[in-house]
Amino acid sequence: DWASTRWWVESPLREDAYATDPDYQRNLGVEVDPPVPFDDVIPTMSTGRLNPVLARPLFKHLGLAHPRLFETPAAATIPLFELHPAFVAELYGDGAAELVLEEHPTEQILDVLERPGHYRSIVAGVRRHLAERHSYSVRLEELVRLAGRASRPAALAPSGADQCG
Repeated sequence: DWASTRWWVESPLREDAYATDPDYQRNLGVEVDPPVPFDDVIPTMSTGRLNPVLARPLFKHLGLAHPRLFETPAAATIPLFELHPAFVAELYGDGAAELVLEEHPTEQILDVLERPGHYRSIVAGVRRHLAERHSYSVRLEELVRLAGRASRPAALAPSGADQCG
């Protein structure tokens, strides 16, 4: 809810960090929708032709993945990533490079709007990459492998493993 400030943020940061100008936004044609329930996030994002994917500066700096990074490619929209190109390639595959926002993205955004079919094919490749590398089944298999390694007796573990020094 952009109309209210966050009670858990202390002053004076609260007023500065959450300052908005609804009249200015309205004059620019910006539409601000109310918050949506969790189950409606992906369908709501799917109503947009494109969606920027932003990360908090600390998450971006540390290369942390969070749900929004997976929700947007799951939606019927074109995600545009405001993330480090190397992080985007690692998470979404090399084909996602064209979806990384440049420093001055106006022309890039216009190109997405003019050639949506081209970008939809890139997003299809991103979805394939995510399914192959980051799906629940892939994560579950990885967890089982890790659990299997952790449960091996020290005598069976590779040399130097599981030893405290």
